[in-house]
Amino acid sequence: MENASINGHSASLYNKYAHDLVSGDHDVSDKRLQNYVAELASLGLILETFKWDEWYSNSYMVDRPEYIAEATLYECQLLVTAMARLDRFSPGVLSNMRRQGVLNAIALRFKVLSL
Repeated sequence: MENASINGHSASLYNKYAHDLVSGDHDVSDKRLQNYVAELASLGLILETFKWDEWYSNSYMVDRPEYIAEATLYECQLLVTAMARLDRFSPGVLSNMRRQGVLNAIALRFKVLSL
């Protein structure tokens, strides 16, 4: 997907969910985070297929969310897609990624890439 096709949409999506995506121990419902992922999917930012070994090659960014500031669009899509899939089988993954600042870092990067 080219940046032009997400232009503005990702920024408005970030603004809509910014309060919910802030890292920390405050409560945010799993449903709200799933809605965010669903909206990413509607923008075509969730990958339909990917290889788990690509996820493993990029999973270091989960431990160091500051690295996401330099991630490519594909790397951000890969991370959020894997987290969404993992959350289906292990509820709470998205919440944990939000608490650690990973979802916020991805959302900010999507916003930057859409400008």
